[in-house]
Amino acid sequence: MTRRWLWLLPLTLLALILVGTLALWLSQNLVQRSEEMYTGAGEAARRNPFYTADRLLTRLGRTVHSVRRLDDLPDPPNPADTVLIAIPTYALSAAASQRLLDWVQQGGHALIGVQHEHQPGQGLDHLLNALQVRSHRVESTTSEPVPVLLNQATPPLQVRFQSALLLNDAPWLPLRWGQGRITLLTDLSLFDNRRLADHDHAEFLWALLEQHPGGAIWLQYRLLTPSLAQLLWQHAWMPLSGLILTLLAALWHYSRRLGPVLVPRASEPRRLVDHLQVSSRFLWRHGAGPMLLHAARQYAQRRRAGGPPDPALMDASDQPLTERELVNLLQTLQRLDIRPHE
Repeated sequence: MTRRWLWLLPLTLLALILVGTLALWLSQNLVQRSEEMYTGAGEAARRNPFYTADRLLTRLGRTVHSVRRLDDLPDPPNPADTVLIAIPTYALSAAASQRLLDWVQQGGHALIGVQHEHQPGQGLDHLLNALQVRSHRVESTTSEPVPVLLNQATPPLQVRFQSALLLNDAPWLPLRWGQGRITLLTDLSLFDNRRLADHDHAEFLWALLEQHPGGAIWLQYRLLTPSLAQLLWQHAWMPLSGLILTLLAALWHYSRRLGPVLVPRASEPRRLVDHLQVSSRFLWRHGAGPMLLHAARQYAQRRRAGGPPDPALMDASDQPLTERELVNLLQTLQRLDIRPHE
């Protein structure tokens, strides 16, 4: 037992020395550091383009609610609230536009984007028709920010509008409607996650919302662009109805039967001559006319065995040019066959 401990003691010391040496080397050569890596936007930010604005306004003390659809808003919202609507004006139905105007008239504030050209009274944009707002496209646009002056007490803000539209010759248009207000913007992407930190976009959003303080802020973020079928039914329902009626009339017309139903003929056994006729036509269509003529000549020669050869049989051609010629030659051979033998 004593000898075993004498062997284990130096091995233990050697292991301790190796471990200490390795720990000393690692402490001198390994450096511990932290590094931040960008992993992209989170699920909430990818789903909600106004997520950054939601977080910013919440930290500034405002009550913010983000909703996907316009139907998710309270019906109606509180007159002290502010609603940012991502749906463009042309996508709002007449009923939705009227509900929005009635709520604003009671004191609400609506921010909404305009994305198309419009002349008052000439289109089906119910909201712009009611507000008597003209939107038109300009040829030359600048990519530089433009000064936006909200009031005389604050310096102008630098805002970069990326749209070529103008609302009554301005990129944005504040309007009073009853006791509330409507703010129309040609570029609502100013306040999304990508551009809110650019220039003075965040200050511009805060300044617009502070014009209507006290209530909650509703951010409707899903862009529900109507489908082609919805736009056609909304703006061209009369020609679409005529087209549907025309198609139904055409289907009804072509589905009717012309004349009585054909009664199938009773199956009768074919005669031998019918089989011969069908077989002959099949052979003729497949280039067997010379074979038919040769067989008829051989048959006629055998029938006249012992008699002098008939020149008509000898001179008959093996290459009939047409079906009519073949029939004539066969009829000639048949007449020679039934002629009395000399």
